[in-house]
Amino acid sequence: MIMILLIISISVPLYAFIRMVRSFTRKTKSHDVKGGSVKIKAIDCYYSMVILCLFMFGFFLNGSAVDAGEQLHIFDLNGVKVDGYASLSNEYIASVVVLLTLGMFSFWVVSLNDGSLSPVVYVICSTLMISNIIFAIVYLTHTGFSHDGEELTVLLLQISFLSLLFLYIARLKDSLNNFLDSQNEKEAEDNNKFILFLYRISNNYQRMSKIWAICFFPILVIIQLILILFGQRPDSFIRVFLETSSFNYSNIPAPKPVIVEGDGHYLCTVSAKGHKNLVNPIRAGIRRGQRIPVNRQLLIANAFENILEQYMPSFHKVIRNFYDRYGYPISRHINSKWSADIIYLLMKPLEWFFIVVLYTVDKKPENRIHMQYSELRK
Repeated sequence: MIMILLIISISVPLYAFIRMVRSFTRKTKSHDVKGGSVKIKAIDCYYSMVILCLFMFGFFLNGSAVDAGEQLHIFDLNGVKVDGYASLSNEYIASVVVLLTLGMFSFWVVSLNDGSLSPVVYVICSTLMISNIIFAIVYLTHTGFSHDGEELTVLLLQISFLSLLFLYIARLKDSLNNFLDSQNEKEAEDNNKFILFLYRISNNYQRMSKIWAICFFPILVIIQLILILFGQRPDSFIRVFLETSSFNYSNIPAPKPVIVEGDGHYLCTVSAKGHKNLVNPIRAGIRRGQRIPVNRQLLIANAFENILEQYMPSFHKVIRNFYDRYGYPISRHINSKWSADIIYLLMKPLEWFFIVVLYTVDKKPENRIHMQYSELRK
């Protein structure tokens, strides 16, 4: 899954960027665009649906990030950040979903019906796409520099917004090319240069500005009505950025993080960092005088180490040195919930091996397991 996500994260923005560049560099006439771009339009729609899926996945991950104003957890010795802040306020994220959905629908309408839309419909759809472009720029500047956000979530949303930005600009540029070509053909029929000059001024500056002003109002009404159904505030598009912590437009100060004592024990990181439904932390444990979340995998691994320390001290020393040498570098890469989940799953075979050893050599293996990271262990 990580490999698939990596391929998508590279190919989607790359295609969108190339698509935008070609829209500005390619010179085509209107009949060529209408006749030769069917395949391009189909590919554009396909990539737009992929982008929409990336957004939904990113918003889902954003919902599991730390809310603004809450404390983060960081392991002190290796500097591994256990969690991160949500880059968009989850209280107002429904507004973003509405805007993106309307923008994507407008993109599909313009892509599949370019040249056959009425002026009002075209302006409304274009306005929605431009609104999405502006929102994408705001998000990219909101998260573009150093922050304490949840790394995977922020990166996924940055890729999604960047891809949307490139793809929408390409579509608007193609539509503008079609419009200019059609106007050039009309102008060629009239030889009066003064009339053409007045037509350009009135059409491109006076009339277009009025249409944009008039058509933008019903769009805001539609968005407002939909947002009312979701219980959103009218200023939710602003608050979705302001009510966050540690980002450029954040308005809620981030408290000092909770420093968790540790020595790079990456299974401690997994227990604290992974998705709770998977890693399943069962209780709080004590490590170096500090409370940490522990799951059964961590308890079993520590009980197995306790067995080695008791019955094979020399071998335990070798294993311990190996663990201290490689556990620290590994723990530095466990900086997201998904990386912690992967480590948890990769450790499953070793966990089963540990449990077999414990149940083979110990009379009361469960007692040994449950006393790990507790006051009962001496």
